[in-house]
This record gives sequence, C-alpha cells and structure tokens, in this order.
Amino acid sequence: MRNNISIIASVALFSCLTNTVMAQNKTISGRITNQAGNPIVASIFLQGNFKIGTSSNENGDFSLSIPQNSTNLVISSLGYETQTVSINGNLLNIQLQPKGDFNLDEVVVVGYGTQRKGDLTAPIGKVDMGEMVKRTVTNPMDALQGAVTGVQIVSSGAPGSTPSVRVRGVGSFNNESPLYVVDGMFMDNIDFLNPNDIADISILKDASGAAIYGVRAANGVILVTTKKGSLNMKSKITYNGFAGFQTPTNVLKMANAQQYAAYATAIGNDAFVKSSVQKFGGTETNPAMDTDWFKELLRSKALITNHNLDMMGGGEKITYAMGLNYVKQDGIMDASNMNQKYNIRMQVDAKVTDWLKAGFSAHFNNFKTYSPNNAAFRQAYFASPLYPVYDPSLELAKPEKFGSSTAIGMQSGFWYNNPIATAFYNTNQTKGFQILPTIYLEAELWKDKITFRSQLSQRYQSTHNINYNPVYYIDNDQRNDRSFLRSAQARNTNYILDNLLTYKDQADKHHWSVLLGQSSREERWRETWVQANDVPASEEFWYVGVDAQGTGSATGYGERGSRNAGISYFTRGTYDYDNKYLLTATFRADGSSKYQTKWGYFPSIGLGWVLTREKFMENQKLFNQLKLRGSWGKLGNDGIQPNAGYATVYSGNNYSGIFGSEGATNGTRVPGYRVGRFFTQVRWEVVEEWDGGLDFALLNNRLTGTVDYYHRTTNDLAFSRPIPFSWDRVYGNWGSVTNSGWEIGLQWKDKVGDFGYAIGGNLTTLKNRVKNLGGLENIMNGYPEWSAEFPARIELNQPINFYYGYEVAGVYQNQAQIDADPIAKRYNQQNPNTPILPGYLQYKDQNNNGELDEKDRVNLGNYLPTIAYGFNLAFDYKKFDLSIAFQGVAGNKIHNLNRAMRRKYNQMNADAAFIENLWTGEGSSNTHPSAKGSVAPWNLQASSFFVESGAYLRIQNIQLGYNFDLNKIPVRVFATADRPFIFTKYNGFTPEITGMGFDANVYPIASSYSLGVKVSF
Repeated sequence: MRNNISIIASVALFSCLTNTVMAQNKTISGRITNQAGNPIVASIFLQGNFKIGTSSNENGDFSLSIPQNSTNLVISSLGYETQTVSINGNLLNIQLQPKGDFNLDEVVVVGYGTQRKGDLTAPIGKVDMGEMVKRTVTNPMDALQGAVTGVQIVSSGAPGSTPSVRVRGVGSFNNESPLYVVDGMFMDNIDFLNPNDIADISILKDASGAAIYGVRAANGVILVTTKKGSLNMKSKITYNGFAGFQTPTNVLKMANAQQYAAYATAIGNDAFVKSSVQKFGGTETNPAMDTDWFKELLRSKALITNHNLDMMGGGEKITYAMGLNYVKQDGIMDASNMNQKYNIRMQVDAKVTDWLKAGFSAHFNNFKTYSPNNAAFRQAYFASPLYPVYDPSLELAKPEKFGSSTAIGMQSGFWYNNPIATAFYNTNQTKGFQILPTIYLEAELWKDKITFRSQLSQRYQSTHNINYNPVYYIDNDQRNDRSFLRSAQARNTNYILDNLLTYKDQADKHHWSVLLGQSSREERWRETWVQANDVPASEEFWYVGVDAQGTGSATGYGERGSRNAGISYFTRGTYDYDNKYLLTATFRADGSSKYQTKWGYFPSIGLGWVLTREKFMENQKLFNQLKLRGSWGKLGNDGIQPNAGYATVYSGNNYSGIFGSEGATNGTRVPGYRVGRFFTQVRWEVVEEWDGGLDFALLNNRLTGTVDYYHRTTNDLAFSRPIPFSWDRVYGNWGSVTNSGWEIGLQWKDKVGDFGYAIGGNLTTLKNRVKNLGGLENIMNGYPEWSAEFPARIELNQPINFYYGYEVAGVYQNQAQIDADPIAKRYNQQNPNTPILPGYLQYKDQNNNGELDEKDRVNLGNYLPTIAYGFNLAFDYKKFDLSIAFQGVAGNKIHNLNRAMRRKYNQMNADAAFIENLWTGEGSSNTHPSAKGSVAPWNLQASSFFVESGAYLRIQNIQLGYNFDLNKIPVRVFATADRPFIFTKYNGFTPEITGMGFDANVYPIASSYSLGVKVSF
C-alpha cells in the first residue's frame, strides 16, 4: 500500500513539473519571404541559444517552441542579410533584405567546388529547381527543356528513353552529349535520378567553367548535387507525389478509306481497292473497311505516377538525408511498353573532430523497361485502311487472327505488314540495377584557410536484356517459323578518386583562392550474349543452358567490351579586389589510355568587372548590379573512336572463294581475308572557345538578366575519309567546325499587395559552320539505307549535315508551261515514254544552263535550330499560385522521310494533308504534285518538297497550386498539365526529331495530366 502511495505521489509530482515546464514554453509560427513576397528557406534560431531552432519549408512557413521569456529570433538565409527580429505575439511575418548586390552571395556549384555568384566569370546556367519539379516527367533533363539558355533538349515519347541534349550547338560528328557529374561521379546520363532528389543543377557551358574537366568537357558539363541535410536542422519528412495519365497529342491524321481509294484509282493502282470491296463490302468510291491504324495502335490514356518520400535533418555534428522514390510510366503505344524504377538515396555527413569531416552517400536504382517495336509506327503510316486489324477468315493466321494486306492483293513486305501485329509480337525487356556509392574525408589543415578533401566515387551497373520473338503466322512475309531468344548481360564498373587541396585567404580588399587537384579514373564495360531458337513462349523457359528447354539449336554466342583509364592533374585560382575586379584561371592535364597521344592540356581564363561597385556608379538609381565578363579556354572530347593504330582485318564474300566445284556438285567456300594497310594516330577533339557576357539587376532588383556572346571552334574533328586510288578509308583528326551565337535571359519579379507575379524568358541563337574537312570538298551522309536517295551533306562554310537536293519552284500547270521550260523540254525529249506532265514539280535551274544536274542541288536547310527560346509566367495570390511555361525553336528543318518513301512503295497510304493538297487541275495547287505525279520518279527526287519547317511553340507546363496548413502541417495540392498544346506547321506527329532530323515516324510525345500533393512534417 505504501509503495502504491509513493508511485501515485511521484506521478502527480511529475505531472505538475511537466505542466510547469510546458507552461513556460510557447509556440510561435510565421512565414519568411523576400522583397517580392516569394517564400525563402531560412534558418531560425533563438538569440543566444542556437540549440533551439528550426528552418522554414519551401513555402517559407515555420513553427518553433521557445521559452516564454524569449525576446529575439535570429533569421539567416544564403544571399540575404541576417536579421534579428523581436518576438511580439505568436505569429511573425518576416521579410529579408538582399545581402549586398542582388543574389551575389548565392552559392553556385562549379567544378570541384562552389563559388559566390558574384565572383563568377563564366556563364554558368543555374536551374530553378522549384520550377523544374513542377513538370510531371520521369527524366530530369526533360524538365529542363526551354529553361536554360544555350541548351537544346530534344525529347522522345518512349518510356525510359534518353533525350538528346546539346550545349551550344554541335561540334563533333561522333558525340554531342554533355558530361554529367552526379555528386562527383561521371555519368553518360541522369535517367536514373528523380527530379525530387536533386538539390542543385549547374550547367558549365563555356570553356572557362568547363575546362577543369579536360577531355570530357567539350560538349558541356552538367553538375548535379543531390539533397542533403543541414547542421542543427529539425528533422523533416516530405512526401511529394502525383498520379495522372498521358494521352497522344497532335496525332497525325491519315487518309481515310474513301480518300485512299480515290488516290489509288487516280494513280492507276486500284486492284486491291476492288478486292477489299469484294471481301468487306462497300463501293470502290466508298469502301466499307476503313481502319484508322494510328487509332488502333495508340492508347487513349496511359498511366504515369511518381511518389517521392524525403527525410532529412541534422544535429550539431551530424547531418543525414534519405529519399525513397517510385516511378511508373506506361507508353502510349498499345503494346508491351512501359518503364518502372525504384530509387533509394542515402547521405550522412559527420563532423568527427573540430578539423575533420567525413561523409558517405549512395544511390540505389532498380529499373525495368519494356521497349516497344517502333517499326509499328512506320508501318501504321504505310498501312492501307482497306483491310482490318483482325481477320477471322484467314485460316492460317496464328496464334492471333491478324489481318493481312496480301489478303486484298497488296504487295507483301516489311513496309506493308500489319502494324498492330508488329507491336504485339514483340517482347524486349531490360531489367537492371545501379549502385553509386561515394565516401569522402575532409580535413581543415588551417582553420578557415586550407582544407584537404579525398573522395572516392564508384558506379556499378548491371543490366539484363531479353528479346523474344514467338512463332506466328500472318502471311508469307509477316511470319516467324521458329521462336528466337536473345539474352544479353551487360556490366559497367567505374571509379573516380579525387584529391583536392584548397587554400582561401584575404588581406584587406584582396581575396584569393587556389585549388590543387589530382584525379584517377577507370571505366570498364562488358556485354555477353547468347541466342537460341525453338524456345517455348512461357517466360519461365527464357534462358539458355545445357539443361534448358528449347535450346538445342543455339545459334550464337558473343562478347564485347571496353576498358580505359585516365589520370589528371588540375588547378584553379581565383582572385578579386574589393569584389570589383575578378579573375579565374584553370589548367588541367589529362592522361588517357585511349590514344597513342597520351596527354592533353586544357587552360582557361576568365575576367570580370563589377561596375556597380565603382565610385562613378554610387549615385545612380537604376542598376543594383552590373557586371562585365570575358573568358577563353580549351576543352576536349574523347567521345570518339579509340586509337586505330593497328592493322585491321576484313573478311566476307568479297575476299572469299569457292573451290572444288565439279559438275552439279558445289564446292566449298573458303574464307578470305584482307588486311587494312592504312591507319593514323587518333587523338581527342579540341574545342577552343571565347565568351563575352553581361549580368545585371535593376529597378530595385525587379528586373534581372544576362547577355552572352559565344564563339567556339572544334579543331581536330575526327571522321573517316577515303584514301585516293583505294577502296580503303581511314579514321583520323581531319576537320574543324564553329558554333557561335547570342544567349539572352531576362526575368521580372514584383508583388503588389497580396498579388505576386513573375515573367521570364530566354533566347539562344546558333550559327553552325564547317570550316575544314582535311582537303575534302564535302562528305555525303544521310538516313541509313536512304542516304543515296535523300542525302545530307557536310560542306565547307555550311552547317553540319544539311539536306541536299533541288529547290522546288512550283508545279507545272499546263503543257504550254512545260514546253516553255528548257529543263522540262530537254527531259521530255530524252524520256518520251515517261514525260513530265502538268501537275509535276518544277525545279529551279540554279545556274540557268537549261538542264537539271548536280550543280542545281543546294542547301535545303538542316536540323539545328538557329533560334531556341522559352518563357514563363508565374502568379500567386494569397494561398494560390499559377505557373505557365512555354518552349520553342525556329530556323530548323525536318526531312519528312515518311512522304519521301513513296519513291519505292507506291501502294502506301499518306497523311490526309498530303492527299487533300494534291494538284487536280490548273490553278488547284502550286505546292503539291498530282496523284500520278506523286509516284513518278521525276517528283521523288531529293527536293525541298520533302523538307519542312521544324519550328514550333509548345505550352510546356501549366500548374495550379493551393497551399494551406492542416493542423500546422504545410500542405500543397496541385494540378498539372505537361505539354498540353503545340503549335507547328509540320506534317508529322512531332517536330522533335532526334539525330539529323530525318522523320521516319518517331515515337510521338504525349501530353500528361495529373493531380498531386506535397506534405511536409
């Protein structure tokens, strides 16, 4: 009993003490913004007791429990003046003032370190991460489209696909992709990352900023820093996710059955029209069968979803962060077609002693992709609407009763195959995982002056690809009599060891820093594959081995790989006087195992002058910041073929012979070989670039912007050239190419009462010219298998890979016009059986010699935009916000190979616009040929008729958000539309064409519509 009384007394006493302590505390909350009313992430501490503190969230909101007698809070944020605020009441709204010149103290990630924005002498693109994560995309680079000057991003609609990224044009025939550096690790892309995991992206565009990466930097460098915790940061958990659907947009309208039948009749090829009518009904002018192949091939809605959970925080000596992410994107092709990935991100930093820090971070990525057979899109353009997707009357069709073009008497062959069957009988799955661990030690050898950091970054990636084709039969051409399995295993194993010594100091108005660095790296890649026939259709048997089923007729085994290593030494020095006169100089020596020339040397220098810190600018009221910049440097590109300084052996039928033939008995083929006699020493391509720029902020920091002019020349351009009087070609460093242009970025921000708004835009121009081809006048190029008919050309003082052909002057309207034209008159005399007729294209006689010859072929444009731009609008009112982003290009051309293929396949269908605009009589059209002319060889030559404008304007993103507190928990709900509208004159699914701009029906880009929520605890 006595014990029970003691327990009750103790509990009562503890409750009283607890209530007393709680009564002595109070909770205050508030919001932190800047002058324009935009939220700021800031640190909030109790003055005199920095153990009591928190940080504001992305909406600027915070909540903090403090003792009752507390008087002041200390608020600090990077780029803003630290402010001491009196505590009056329980609700505080705090506005921070910019620190010095606007945003000059903002930290920007540069190669192997960071710098104040005000100290930069290079045009480094800084990505607004708040805007980036508004876009419902699964690849971070897709989210940057139209957002950064000097960077062109060409997207693909296929799930899991990698967009094409070009920084300041194209300076190589081999590799145009930038280098990605993720927390110190070199990567070929950042597809595995989720945008919500990224804290910062900096794009090193010019030689001054990128030269510190040497032989890997010629195409630009994209630095990615993932999210980390902060010291004395209250633990924070954030969920950010959305779910929605994708839908096809700008779907290409094809000719319907009635239009197609009329066209087939007009060209005199209508036998299959009659066959379709006989089999499926209707009349020859209005057939009953009318299949819309693109409608059948595309899903009306495809799932896209993204769920991200972040946890981060920190104490006095340890910070941590962890992220979990799940993404799934179904393709809009109605087939086995999707991408799914899981990401886990971890990071821990620890202050071991007063002078030693240590840290570990890791990315784990698991993914699965089902890749579609994109040939189905091409076949859907060709396919006749006069036969059905399924045809139960075809007794031999198995296992599905797919329809066949040959059933109505059409030609057989790949181009006329049933596109739905092509998509259906395809299994191409890739599964894999990737691990990126990083560990570092950082020692402060001299407090606030000298630090040494050693970091080891690794990458291990393993992928397994299964490609399976089952047994099926549709017709004698579209069939597979034996199942086929290809199983391929690939492994990437890379590491980078960086050692960095940094010295920073100042004396009076002089500030300087010196970085000394050494880096070692090794990259290994190996792929092994096996192939087999007669493998059962069930996935449990999709393996090849001694005891595996269906592998008795194994048809192949192979292995390939690569391995290279490098070592580098680099240094960077910075100096400024009174934050007014700026100097940055870098130098890197790169050693590589890929070439006989082992070492390359890459210097750069940048200068800056902050005019607003001069005395003669003290009394002016217009500019808050005005800085002039100039830079020069050299970069390398080792993304070309490794050194070929050894004899190459060729084999094949050209070098073999048949021996032992006697009577009707065939002899034995004896393989023959030839040794290539020519080779040269290959080395990396070298880019030399200079840049001049201006950074400014004016009108009380409401208008900010940058202007740059750049000029970059790629020397030692590598390509293969023919050897005179020989069939041989030799690969070497022969040419040069220049890229130059302007980059302009502007942004206006302001707030009127509760209404805030922002308007921003960027514009980039590009002039690309080939300057040297090693003595050659030109090089012919083009789309594989079609380069002879529709060539691209590389020529001195012209842009890379321009379309080469005749310029169409109009359409012959009558016979008198034909007789009056020397070209047509001469042609008709030489070709009386296939003369030029009214309704045929008229080509321009460039040299006025009265005949159409090679000298009349001209530059018809190329795939590189001369102008790329983006602009955005943002509005917020109280708890609502709305943002709209636009993106577009101009000056580029697309070669519409879909229409051009009619040269060989005259039974193919056509897009409705092509049919509707055909010449039907005098005065009906001066741009399109007649129906008969559309299949005549005269009109199917490489010409401007097949080259169309690639200009477009796309509404890239619209997001409407609402921010509120739910039991003091900040919540944001939002609705997003990604790529909902596009304005273009191009006659195709999309004007975004990768490669050289030849459109052979690419995977179309979809619009996405989603709902999401973000909650922070």
